[in-house]
Amino acid sequence: MVSLRRVLVASVGLLLASPLFIFALPAGQDDSHPPTAYDLELKACGTKADEVDYETRTDKGDHPTPEPSADKALVYVLRPTMMGHRFQSKLAVDGGWKGVNRGNNYFYFALQPGAHYFCSSTDNYSVLQLEVEAGKTYYLQQHVRMGKKELNSKLTALTEEEGKAKLAHAHLSVWEVKN
Repeated sequence: MVSLRRVLVASVGLLLASPLFIFALPAGQDDSHPPTAYDLELKACGTKADEVDYETRTDKGDHPTPEPSADKALVYVLRPTMMGHRFQSKLAVDGGWKGVNRGNNYFYFALQPGAHYFCSSTDNYSVLQLEVEAGKTYYLQQHVRMGKKELNSKLTALTEEEGKAKLAHAHLSVWEVKN
């Protein structure tokens, strides 16, 4: 009789506890929602108040193409067409603004290895998440398209072959932050 009572109590206990097991998340996971487009944009671009304005020009005489250092990644940002060439395409990484291009321009910078959020800004934002490794080179292209009243941007990663080919025909972008 005692063992039957134990089995009955254990069964009832399992039945009452089973919904908790069904809805429990595996260890290490939380119940938050996946990031929205706005969340990703905020990680990549930062706030509107943090955005930087630039004075920019094209240097057609200098064409530096450094190699990455052993402890950092090297990122080239290209805008290899003349579409909307007078308008700026800015780039931010993890909410910090890195530089700006106009038509047929490029710039580059070193970046710590790891996952990063990139933001290309014209009259819109385009966001790209990319994992970079030390000692490697990455090529990003700022595609621009003229709308009725605005310049729209889309940021994409290029293969090394595509990046080098487009870099060969682009000119260095030089800028200063406006005060």
